[in-house]
Amino acid sequence: MFKKKQRGLLKVIIHLLVLGIIMSPALSFLTGTNNRPVSLFYFSITNISLLFFYVVNVIWLIPSFILKSRYLQYTLFLLGFMAVFIWLHHYFREAPPEMFREGHINGSEGFEKPRFSFHFFMPEFIRFLMIMGLGTSIELILQFEKEKKKYEELEKQKIIKELNFLKNQLNPHFLFNALNNIYSLARKKSEDTTPAILLLSDMLRYVLYESGKEKVPLEQEVTFIKNYVNLEKLKYHPEIAPKINCSFSILHEQFPIEPLLFITLIENAFKHGISYVSPSFILISMEENDKEILLSVINSVGNQKDGVLTNTNKEGLGISNLKKRLELLYPKKHSFKQIYENSTFKSFLTISK
Repeated sequence: MFKKKQRGLLKVIIHLLVLGIIMSPALSFLTGTNNRPVSLFYFSITNISLLFFYVVNVIWLIPSFILKSRYLQYTLFLLGFMAVFIWLHHYFREAPPEMFREGHINGSEGFEKPRFSFHFFMPEFIRFLMIMGLGTSIELILQFEKEKKKYEELEKQKIIKELNFLKNQLNPHFLFNALNNIYSLARKKSEDTTPAILLLSDMLRYVLYESGKEKVPLEQEVTFIKNYVNLEKLKYHPEIAPKINCSFSILHEQFPIEPLLFITLIENAFKHGISYVSPSFILISMEENDKEILLSVINSVGNQKDGVLTNTNKEGLGISNLKKRLELLYPKKHSFKQIYENSTFKSFLTISK
């Protein structure tokens, strides 16, 4: 894609080349190789008029009429220019060179205007349309490129604003949960309160300084997830602690990834998968290879009453936001599904490279 200055330079070069093509017959006069019985004055009148119409078309007609969808006015002006051009060409075609010498400029003795014929009219008609059509095509192509670039920039800005909005919804939600965890530890006067505050400090630093970036190394995202899981573990007494197992297999630690993309699924697992009256578990697995990143989060369903499921990892604001972010960031390059079976909730997210 051309930059603005490059597009402007390209536009000037192309139009100069076209103008050079229009004026190229002048070489036959300058080199003395012109054997056609036409005068230099005839050449000047017809080609300079064509050059003038070309420049007017590019500078005024196209911006004033075509780009404003005023096609009828553009056509009328073009037809007027074509009529003038053909008339000039017809009038001076057979004018003898002597007519334009000093003292004969206004004379017309012996000059009989040629009769207008179809064979005379068609070549100049085609020439006019080709030259003007070429100029119009060049301008429209360059204008299309400019509008396309502008549209892409607007779309990019729209996506950035939407992603920032989604992140702003996520961050307070995460902070609220983390503070709740530390609050429960403080109420119990747990010795884990200080380590929890340190973990939260590291996580907040990541949220404040890294999540605003477009991409972060996958290693940093994995560290953030581990800190979050460790913070959650501090809430539970060893006797009632759920089984929490994390597995990370990362081949390229510096692979760039959107920050805070996976935490929603892990938050949901802790929110809905922990039971204080029955055994529960959370299994988190991430694998990264040359082709894709695979995250699976499997958890027991913690809230059941008389064998009836009363609360699952049902889609809420967090999952809805995650789906929107995936659609914006990885269109047609991701797979996301959630399954509930046998009192177990499973979430699978795959991002293709």
